[in-house]
Amino acid sequence: MFIYGTVTITKGFQVWKDMVDSSKKEMEKVGIKMLFAATEASDDTQLHIIMEVESMEIAKQISTDPEVIERRRSAGVLVETTKMVPLSEPRIDMQRNAHGG
Repeated sequence: MFIYGTVTITKGFQVWKDMVDSSKKEMEKVGIKMLFAATEASDDTQLHIIMEVESMEIAKQISTDPEVIERRRSAGVLVETTKMVPLSEPRIDMQRNAHGG
């Protein structure tokens, strides 16, 4: 499944990206793939992401792990501003062909 997320960051995109890059092996282990991340053109504190995960339960489990929370906070993430929205089928995925109708 795909999840759209937003969060406020305070130390800039590169610090956040470095944190994600350093967590890649852990993310792969539980089946999380970061597909897209960017800040708003007019507000570089507002980060938008799209992830692919096996289930919303896995995403919730990882996002509530105390070690993950601390790592995110150290990278300038205002954890309490995190919003995750599961996306539905059908969808158009230009990178992988069209799915659904």
